[in-house]
Amino acid sequence: MSNELFGRVIKVHIEGDYKADVSNEDFHIEFEVPFDDDSTPNQSSISIFNLSSTSINRIKKGSSLTLQAGYKKDYGVLLSGKVSSVLTKREGVDKITTIYITEGQDYSSAKVTAANSTDKKSLKIAFGKNTKADTIIRRLVSVLGMKLGELKLPKNPAYKSGYTVTGNILNNLNEVVKDCNASLYYRRGMIVIRSITEGTDERFSLEEATGLLDSPEPFEEEDSKGYTCTCLLQHRIATASIIQLKSRTANGSYRVKKGKHTASGSDFKTEMTVI
Repeated sequence: MSNELFGRVIKVHIEGDYKADVSNEDFHIEFEVPFDDDSTPNQSSISIFNLSSTSINRIKKGSSLTLQAGYKKDYGVLLSGKVSSVLTKREGVDKITTIYITEGQDYSSAKVTAANSTDKKSLKIAFGKNTKADTIIRRLVSVLGMKLGELKLPKNPAYKSGYTVTGNILNNLNEVVKDCNASLYYRRGMIVIRSITEGTDERFSLEEATGLLDSPEPFEEEDSKGYTCTCLLQHRIATASIIQLKSRTANGSYRVKKGKHTASGSDFKTEMTVI
C-alpha cells in the first residue's frame, strides 16, 4: 500500500438532540464493527478516551451515529446505526466512554397489535388479492422506517388471496423476502434485499500491495467454502462486497460473507470470510 495511505483516520458523527463530530486527531478512539449477511442487526462498539463529562452526558440512547475510517486520502463509512447504550469507566488515568451501536435499527420487537393503533409500527396491514411481493416489501420497509439500499428480487410472486401482516412485522417481512428466494441483510446501515449469491462489485483488488496481511486460509463448512483473510483496515469491504483476491493461496473473484473492522492498540485491520 502506498505511503500516502498510512495516516489513519477515524471520524465519529453523532446526531440526536445534540450533534457532535469526534476524530482521532483529538482523541484516542478504538472500535469493533462486525458485519454479516443475516437479517439480525449487528452490535458494534466505539470507545473514545477522555471525553469531557458534558460531552458524555449529551450522547443519548437513540441518537444516530456514523463511523468513517481509513487513511488520509482514502476513508469511508464503516457503520451507520443507532446508539443503544453508553458506558463510561476509569482505567488508570484514562476515562473510557464506550458507545454501543445497533446497525441500522432493531425492528425485531415491532408488532402489529391493533387496527386502530396510532403507532405506525403497530398498524394492522392488509393487502388485497393478487398483491405482488415487491409492493408488500416496500410498504413494510416504509412502515418500519428502514433505509432501503437495494431491492432486487429473483422472484416476485403475487399473493392470490391477499396478505395480512400479523404479529412481528420484521418476521412478516422476512417471510415475504423468503418467498422471493431473496435474503435481507444490513450493509453499512442500509437494508439490502436480493439473492444471497449476489454482491456489490467494489472494483477493488486485495493483494499484498493494497494491504493483504499473510496468505488467505482455506475453510469449508456445511453450506459454503472459501477463505479467511486479514488486511489493513479497508472501508470498501462490507457485507456482500465482491473483491478480487490475489495471493499465493487464493486468486479470483470472491464475495464477502462476514467479518469485522477493528481499531485497537496497534491493530487497524479488517478480517473477513470470503466465498
